[in-house]
Amino acid sequence: MTRAATPVNFTLALNGRSGPRASQVAHALIEAIAAGHVHDGDKLPSTRTLATTFGLPRTATVGAYEELVAAGFLVARPGGSTYVEQGAAAAARAGTFGTPLPPEAPPERPPAGQTEFDLRPGQADTTLISPRDWAQAMRLAAPPAREPADPDDLRPGVSNGDAYGELREQLSGHMRRARGLAADPDDIFLFPSLATGLRAVAAGCGLAGGQAAFEDPGYGKARVALAEGGVTVRPVPVDDDGLRVGELGPADRACYVTPAHQYPLGSRMSVRRRAALLDWAAAGDALVLEDDYDGEFRYDVPPLIPLRSMPAGAERVVYFGTSSKILARGMRVSWAVVPARYRAGLTAYLDRAGGAVSCVSAAFLASFIATGALTRHQARAMRTYSARQARFVAACRELIPGVRALGIEAGLHVVLAFGQPRDDVAVTARLAGLGLACSPLSRFYADPASPSRTGLVCGYSRLPETRARDAARLIGQVLARPSDDGPVAQELQHRG
Repeated sequence: MTRAATPVNFTLALNGRSGPRASQVAHALIEAIAAGHVHDGDKLPSTRTLATTFGLPRTATVGAYEELVAAGFLVARPGGSTYVEQGAAAAARAGTFGTPLPPEAPPERPPAGQTEFDLRPGQADTTLISPRDWAQAMRLAAPPAREPADPDDLRPGVSNGDAYGELREQLSGHMRRARGLAADPDDIFLFPSLATGLRAVAAGCGLAGGQAAFEDPGYGKARVALAEGGVTVRPVPVDDDGLRVGELGPADRACYVTPAHQYPLGSRMSVRRRAALLDWAAAGDALVLEDDYDGEFRYDVPPLIPLRSMPAGAERVVYFGTSSKILARGMRVSWAVVPARYRAGLTAYLDRAGGAVSCVSAAFLASFIATGALTRHQARAMRTYSARQARFVAACRELIPGVRALGIEAGLHVVLAFGQPRDDVAVTARLAGLGLACSPLSRFYADPASPSRTGLVCGYSRLPETRARDAARLIGQVLARPSDDGPVAQELQHRG
């Protein structure tokens, strides 16, 4: 008896797509699964039938099926049949299928027109991730991607369910190996972003209604998040040794710092300042909010353990980490390690507020760590970033006289500090018009109109070594032009 072919009872939206034909078909099929046109457990048409129906080369349909089987959305069974895997619909709706990586969500819209050099800070190069490791982690993560039966299992940092509990266990091991930080998995809380975590900590750790010291210049989104959490933010200057701990006061109930690589100036907090900061926290029963946003990437300098790992840190430090600089911003997985005494308060707040990490992202990241893929990726990425940084900094020193490169021992960005007063907002606008995107240093100050210094914050993580001189030459050409003498430059000149 002739076996009947499985009919094609869905459509594939293929118009307007770019990239390899097999990937176009795979993405169209994922969209059909997410929209409910194809369901979990459905048997799919043969690759020959699908190709004939939509006028495709069979190599495209074969490649699409192979790609989706590797990613865990489809399963091939004996006899040559292919089925939609259980949990695929939830995973597709969560947006976990990429090419082969998740889409990057840029921190801000690129300038109008063509951007030839994207030097905006805070962006990892997702092309460095091994497609094989990514596909393996997606395949292993597919079963936990199914929605938990209990809605409470979606609470970040609280659930002992498969995805979240496993990720907390894996993060505990990762932080011990990569950062020398011993953390009880029960003290690790998961959030979609650092900003979400800061707002939760402000409420759950009793900071709302109080005052917190904050690095100046510093990370603007963290400053805004604390303010949204009901905290009065007080700027405290930083220098080459980090935040000036001597300027902390008894009214400060917390202090936000980036001690491994101050954002954006790049200094490493000295050992003496670290000890003084924890002494201050202990004396005033205050909290230190340690943002270790890119502490995994160090170049030719010995590692400094996190404040959380110091003897007094376990009781006084909330440690924040993120996957956005290690892997991809689109992962949307951040974490906080809190002192045990705040566990109940933070759990109670999250019970009320919600705001869970995607269970698919959690399961994927847990698998990526467990298979050793994260360790391999970090080693590969650090070698690449180190080479890109060295080439870009060398070109800047040669081609841009009068600027000082700051923060080159670690991280993914460098600050080109101006030696003379200059309106860095006007400079970045001119560079954007010529196809180079970066950030003005003045925008990182609490009062952008009167910064203590100006310059350019340039990310080099996605700048090929072969283009480093071209980017540096363009910056040098713009800086060689007469200054616009804008309001920022006028203020700095007046101070001088």
